[in-house]
Amino acid sequence: MSTDTQPLRDGVATSDGSFLSRTECNIMRGFAILFIMIDNMTHWFWGVFKDNEYEYKWSSVQGFLENLMHPNAKLPFNFISFYCPYGVMLFIFLSGYCLTLKYEKGKGRGTSVKSFITNHYSKLFVMQLKGLALFLMVFFLFYPEQSVRNSIILQFLLVGNLNPSWLSMPGPYWFFGMIMEMYVIYRLVIYNRSDKVAIALTVFSIVVMAFLEPEGELLRYLRVNCFLAILPFCMGVLAARHLKADSFSFNKVGYCVMWFLLAFILLTACKFNFYSWLIMPIFVIVTAVALVKLFVRVKLCDTIFGWLGAMSGVLFVVHPTVREIMFNRMNFGGRYYGMLIVYLLITFGLSLILKPVISGKKKEK
Repeated sequence: MSTDTQPLRDGVATSDGSFLSRTECNIMRGFAILFIMIDNMTHWFWGVFKDNEYEYKWSSVQGFLENLMHPNAKLPFNFISFYCPYGVMLFIFLSGYCLTLKYEKGKGRGTSVKSFITNHYSKLFVMQLKGLALFLMVFFLFYPEQSVRNSIILQFLLVGNLNPSWLSMPGPYWFFGMIMEMYVIYRLVIYNRSDKVAIALTVFSIVVMAFLEPEGELLRYLRVNCFLAILPFCMGVLAARHLKADSFSFNKVGYCVMWFLLAFILLTACKFNFYSWLIMPIFVIVTAVALVKLFVRVKLCDTIFGWLGAMSGVLFVVHPTVREIMFNRMNFGGRYYGMLIVYLLITFGLSLILKPVISGKKKEK
C-alpha cells in the first residue's frame, strides 16, 4: 500500500488475520475524508450549530436539540454537524494502528529514532506544503491586503500548533502538526513498550482535560495539539497489537449490527456531558469499525469508499481551497444543498487533476 499520502495513509500490508484488512482500512479512510469534507463545509452555513471538537459548549448541544424539536430546512445540516466532525479521529486511529503493524510487527522493525522522525516529517512537510501553497495562493487573491503571518510560517514547519494563537492557522492544516506530534510520542514513548505505557498516557490526557474549564482556551490549545489524538491513537496501537479479524465477533453480520447500534447510542449519550465527551472517541471508533465491517460485504459500498480512501490524502489538502473559493465567489442564495453538491463535485474533480502533483509517484511495495 502506498504511503504517498501521509498522514492519511500510513501504508502497511496487513495479513488476512489482522483486525482490519488493507481494504477495510481504506474504507475507513473513505468514511473519514467524506465526513471531514462535508462537515468542514456545512458547519459554516448560517443557522447550523458547530459541534464540540476542541472545547465543550452546552449551547451547541442545546441548539441541535431545539432544532430537532422544531425541525426546519437546516435540520439535515445540523445532523451532519452533530455527527460528522469525527473523521479526524478515524485518521488518528488508523495512524496508530498502521504504525504499530509496520514498525512493531512488519518490515519497519528496528528503524532508528532519527530515521523514523526524519522520514515522517519529510513526508508530512512535502504533502502539507503542496496543499497549503495552493490554499494561500487562492486566499491572497481574495484578500491581497493580508500579509504572511508568523503563524503561517510556523504551520509550514509543522509546529504551528504550538503557537498560542493557533486560531489564525488556515483551514484544517493544523492536523499535520498534531499528527507529527503523535508520531514523535509514538516513537519515543509508546514504541515497543508495554501496553501500560499507552494506557497510562491515555488516562493522563483524559484526567488533565477533565480538570480544565470546558470552554477554556487551555483546553482548546491542548486539544489542537496531541491531547485530542492520544486516546484514538492509542486505541489503534492496542488494536494492532492484540485484536484479530474475529475479535468481538466483528466477522459476523449480526454482531456488527449490534456493536454499531450500541456504540452509536453511547456516542450520542456522551455528547450530553463534558466528562463523558472526553471518552467519546472510544465509541466513535467502535461505531466506525462496525460500519466498515458491514460495508466491506457490499460491493458498491466497498468500491465507492475504497476509492475515497485511496484519494483521501489529496482530497484532504485540496478541499479547503475549494471551500474558500465557494464562500468568497459563489452566491447560492441560501440554497445549501446545491452548494454542497457543487463543492463536492469540484473537490473530486480538482483532486483527480492534481493527484499526480500532490501524491507523487513513489510507491511502497
